[in-house]
Amino acid sequence: MTGRALRLAVRNSFPPGLGWWAACLLLGCTPEGVDKVPLAEDDDADDDGWIAAEDCDDLDPAVYPGAAETWYDGVDQDCDGNDDDQDGDGWALAEDCDDEDPDVSPAAAETWYDGVDQDCDGNDDDQDGDGWALAEDCDDEDAAVHPAAAETWYDGVDQDCDGNDDDQDGDGWAVEQDCEDSDPSVNPGATETCDGRDQDCDGLADDGLAGDYEACPAESCHAIHLERPDAGDGTYWIEVDGTTYEVLCDMTNDDGGWTLVANFVWPGSTAGVSGWTTSGAVGASTTDTARSFKLPDSTINSLVLLRYRGHGTATTCNYGPCTVNTTLYWAADCVYDSTSASTGACTAAFQTYDLQGSTELSSPCSWHYGLTSADCGVTSEFGSSHEGDHVFVGIVGTYTHAYDGRDGEDPDMQVWVK
Repeated sequence: MTGRALRLAVRNSFPPGLGWWAACLLLGCTPEGVDKVPLAEDDDADDDGWIAAEDCDDLDPAVYPGAAETWYDGVDQDCDGNDDDQDGDGWALAEDCDDEDPDVSPAAAETWYDGVDQDCDGNDDDQDGDGWALAEDCDDEDAAVHPAAAETWYDGVDQDCDGNDDDQDGDGWAVEQDCEDSDPSVNPGATETCDGRDQDCDGLADDGLAGDYEACPAESCHAIHLERPDAGDGTYWIEVDGTTYEVLCDMTNDDGGWTLVANFVWPGSTAGVSGWTTSGAVGASTTDTARSFKLPDSTINSLVLLRYRGHGTATTCNYGPCTVNTTLYWAADCVYDSTSASTGACTAAFQTYDLQGSTELSSPCSWHYGLTSADCGVTSEFGSSHEGDHVFVGIVGTYTHAYDGRDGEDPDMQVWVK
């Protein structure tokens, strides 16, 4: 009997699956010796119904084509050449994120936003791979566009996905309207503040605030009145020739916009007040009508554009008791000069704002029109002919009187300009 016949005879004398191993024991071979005994292609050594030519392991009856595969155990039970690629897509479990779906593998084409990560990159809702899902990324096909991206302003692309490419400061106003698009406090809807800047983008710095603060002085009460017709009577700040003053503004009478430049409260029996015959300022106050003061002559003359206005009251005249409450006006071409009198157009005072009802001077020593002092003998513009004495001309009936500081006269005088 040939060796092959002997082996088959011994094997077949035992139950299926044990024949070969029994034959080996009887013939004195070992498991290692099994591999040394070649089988013919039509042998079915493990008696699993598959001959060696078809069985990828003809020594293991649990391994043959069609056997149930136990995945990822290192044994190819069904002889298809694969133990770690369950879905047969060519990618082993270690690389395939879903080894039961052949449409899912690192080489698969991604179908975006369907809830399946076809290409196993860990992402189904971030097409551009910038780390931001579609729900947050305003352009999920451009990796340079996402909520954390740096914005390149005014290029037509909203890189940071905040809904805006033309409003750098985020104040709700685009660069076409915002005069300073790097500062959210500056835009057409902002409130103007006194800082020398144009917060509301109307082309004017500190507009609407002129005069309200020392840092935002106006040119005059008249300028404030023109810019802000609703501004009421009160104190405001002005700047004249580089110097700021807090002044009292009359925004109501005679079309409004008058600046109080001098206030004279007669001191009683003293004939005159020290300093009133100089061109400089007199007194510390510029707003208190209970105290005497005068701005410098140069400031007064710089402020005059339209009119001078003088208002005086008194209860005693130089000839006896009287009642005076008079307002007179002078033309703008008059010059206020505390140190002298001068000739010219200011020989006439007027009883109305429109310069009607003039009182023409005939003798400067009989007709006195102001706070300043000068020598008698010339026509007075805006001064008195007796130094330090006469303060204001008051009209009692048809009689014009100047107050010269006699006991009990106590006149009050205000000079306004606009």
